Amino acid sequence: MSTTTPDRFGKESYTQILKEKDQILSLIYDTVGDVIFALNVTASGEYIFSSVNQSFLNATGLQREQVIGKNVKDVIPEPSLTEVLGHYETAISTKSSVSWEEITPYPTGTKIGEVRIAPVFDHNENCKMLIGSVHDITDSRNYAKKLEVSMEKIAQKNYELEQMGYVTSHDLSEPLNTIQSFSMLLKNELKESHHDGKALKHLEFITSATNRMQVLLKGMLDYNVIGKQLELKHSDLHEVVDHVLEDLAGTIMKEEAEVIVPDLPSLKIYESELRMLFQNLIGNAIKYRSPDRLVKVEITCQEEKERWKLEVIDNGIGIDEEYFERVFHVFQRLHKQKQFEGSGIGLSICKKVIDLHDGQIWVEKNSPYGSKFCFTISKKLI
Repeated sequence: MSTTTPDRFGKESYTQILKEKDQILSLIYDTVGDVIFALNVTASGEYIFSSVNQSFLNATGLQREQVIGKNVKDVIPEPSLTEVLGHYETAISTKSSVSWEEITPYPTGTKIGEVRIAPVFDHNENCKMLIGSVHDITDSRNYAKKLEVSMEKIAQKNYELEQMGYVTSHDLSEPLNTIQSFSMLLKNELKESHHDGKALKHLEFITSATNRMQVLLKGMLDYNVIGKQLELKHSDLHEVVDHVLEDLAGTIMKEEAEVIVPDLPSLKIYESELRMLFQNLIGNAIKYRSPDRLVKVEITCQEEKERWKLEVIDNGIGIDEEYFERVFHVFQRLHKQKQFEGSGIGLSICKKVIDLHDGQIWVEKNSPYGSKFCFTISKKLI
């Protein structure tokens, strides 16, 4: 009858635990997605593969016997080899981990890897081993390259569309001017010859249509011009608004509008573009007035951590919430031409201007009447 002493039992349990841990580590080592390898460093400074995981073999297309015990010079091809050896020497001389990207041709194809290597030293401060890992970034780099090419193509197409829009709107202006001029001459001749009113009415239709087309073309030109000749500079925002109010003085006096402007700061802005924004917002506030009350427009300004927030508030007819986003789209009109003239481009111009200032623009309901157009301007424009 055999017996097992407590010491013997304890030793066998400990050995079993170590064996199970080795199996777990070995399983992790060979199933992890990244390449992992170990190199022995010889006294003569050669680097010999002592261990590689399955991901290494999958990536390189090599068999384990083609790597283990081999010098890195016999496994890693040029031109990668020279760069790799340089990084090994840096890791050892600095006694720290080193990382870099490398492109290496393997039997399975060219791979782009994010490599990290760390030296292991003995008690005499001699480097005995290098532990390395390679994270395969081939797919992400290829995707980034394709994305870059796609973005370049999109940018080119956008440029072509902008050029087409500019040329089209510019070139169409001349024929429209000609139509308008001859329509006016014909209208005067018909009046002088006491012609019947039917022909004059037809001419009125032509004149009205060409006038609407001119408004649209001017809007298109304004929209396409934004961002063409940018000049970022420190400007007094109060002066910018004052110039806009001077331009709108006739309309303001005619409608007996009240425009309240607080003290405004000096900011780094695209002055011409921001002036166009205020012209559109204040002009709209007066245009879309309510017949039941005098026009009142108020500008507010608030400094925030990384931006300035401004509001243009009116007491006009307001905008239904369902149209809050749609109003900033090109050629979007919420009213018939007979009710309010316009191109439907003004607020899309405002959005483009605020995009240039790395900001946001949106509309809210004003209480009890009207609309509140809010926009932000970044403090970090460069």
